[in-house]
Amino acid sequence: MQWLTGINSIRFYAIFLIFIYHLFRSFLPGGFIAVDIFFVISGFLITSKLIRESEKGKINYGRFLVNRFLRIYPPLLACVLLTLALTLFVHPDVLVGLRQNAIAALTFSTNYVQLLTGGSYENIIAPNLFQHTWFLALEMQLYIFAPLLMMAIISVTRERRKAIGVAGLVFLVLAIISDVLLIIYGGVLGQPDRAYFAIDSHMGAFCLGAAYAVFNYFVPRTPRTPKIIPAIGLGLSLITITILSFKLEYIGSMTYYFGLPFVGFLTVVVLACIVKLQPNVRVRHKPVNIVRMFEYLGSLAFGIYLFHWPLSILLPNLLPPSLPIWLYAVINFIVSVLLAFACSHFLHVERRLKMLRFYKKRRIAYAMAAFALFVPAIYGLIRVPEKSGIAEQLDEMSALEIDEKNTEQERYLDATSLVEKIEETLSVQLKLASDPSSRPNIIANSGAKSANSANVLVLGDSVTLGAKQALESTIPGVYVDAKESRSIITAASIIAGYSAKGRLPDTIVISLATNEYNITESLLGSIVSTAGKGKTFILVTAYAGPQQIRDRQNATLKRYAEKNDNIYIADWWEVAHNNWSLMYADHIHLNPEGRITYANLIYNAVRSSRR
Repeated sequence: MQWLTGINSIRFYAIFLIFIYHLFRSFLPGGFIAVDIFFVISGFLITSKLIRESEKGKINYGRFLVNRFLRIYPPLLACVLLTLALTLFVHPDVLVGLRQNAIAALTFSTNYVQLLTGGSYENIIAPNLFQHTWFLALEMQLYIFAPLLMMAIISVTRERRKAIGVAGLVFLVLAIISDVLLIIYGGVLGQPDRAYFAIDSHMGAFCLGAAYAVFNYFVPRTPRTPKIIPAIGLGLSLITITILSFKLEYIGSMTYYFGLPFVGFLTVVVLACIVKLQPNVRVRHKPVNIVRMFEYLGSLAFGIYLFHWPLSILLPNLLPPSLPIWLYAVINFIVSVLLAFACSHFLHVERRLKMLRFYKKRRIAYAMAAFALFVPAIYGLIRVPEKSGIAEQLDEMSALEIDEKNTEQERYLDATSLVEKIEETLSVQLKLASDPSSRPNIIANSGAKSANSANVLVLGDSVTLGAKQALESTIPGVYVDAKESRSIITAASIIAGYSAKGRLPDTIVISLATNEYNITESLLGSIVSTAGKGKTFILVTAYAGPQQIRDRQNATLKRYAEKNDNIYIADWWEVAHNNWSLMYADHIHLNPEGRITYANLIYNAVRSSRR
């Protein structure tokens, strides 16, 4: 099959949507769907290659995997090493979990490591520098699976042409099964990460592209039609995908019921239109040609994808914080393109191996470049902390709290022993000691000891966890249930657990807006409906996170509160956004003064809700 002009342009279109999504999620919340464009194209091209090999004789499975590995791994290794080297210039908190994530990236297992460790695709507070390699992991797993499937079908079918047709039908059936699993996990069960990361539920687009490759093999020339028809089909398909990128959201059920399967279908339509339009879009050798420019940028799409994500996390830590966000994006894109070009030019194994055999200076230059990356990368791995600074502070606070309670308990036991001795000798003291009201309350704590005795339940994340002691000292009868990196998506299930045990108090405080970028009124409604009638909710606004996302989050919380009489707002953003003196250096977690301020804010909101 001759190379199709336009494929790389579609790749550039896809990487552009992904780039905008990663840097401006609130503007393009559904840009992640463009990853399925890459899956369809990969399935189409890889299966076409396997078909050509099968026609010539036998599919060489080992050579196929080696070629795929040599095409993917050198740029991936360069990306990992460069990222690790750049981490020397950022705060250590950014590096938590980096060793595990780097190993997962280099072993093509990021997707399942994320699933097993509870990683979230849209963690905006503690993003994984190599989380984007889930796509490479899934694609490499499909590269292992697809040729094995075709070889198995060919081995049991004598006629080779018939075997290719059977393979096409099998790929189509697998695409349907995978999309059904996508709908079940992502739509019905509400588990977007399980649906998005796992190969069984997210190989539909790849299999659809593979099925179209078989169709294109049997019907290489479609019936003659006016060229305007495939041109319109191409334009409408791309416009529809763009509209979906603005409308769909990662946690939205429609993304899995409809969005991702439809994007796969539209990409097949795009490929069919490109095949039909080939005589009209052949690139001519002109000095200036926009098709050639898009084709070339599209050929760098893999490298741009590799480098743009870690740069989006690292650049804000490397450049002045006063720069506008659009300038970060421009710098990111330019640097990503340059690095992608360098990988394409210097790390293309098939082109460079012969040259390295004959040019000693080039071998030395490559060795020096590798050494210059390896040394700082290894040092970057060595300095990776086991826990973030705030996690260590929280541990210290917990240890200190335990020590204080143990000390108080020891004092209580000493006092009790003293009282017992006095009781043995003084009858008057004995009488007084027998009256519980006469004994001093040595361990003073206004917080509820368990959810059973609570009249206020606070659900929170690490910010709330840090302020737990302040909340218990400020709000009578409060029970704090807080956990680091908790998202508001978990609130409904937590509330359902308390309700099932009959331990759900009438007042519930939700301080979980920080670790979730996409809070909707429907999500808030599901949380409130889970609690049942007669419950009062206090929604705490978010302070941390990207400005556009945070502002949208807080606007959604306030809008929902205005529409419901039992919903109140504790506006932490209003208190904290001009007062960094309340926080540690990360400008998220609270110092002792901030914890008291935070607790007083929630106390006042609870008191106001009861008037």
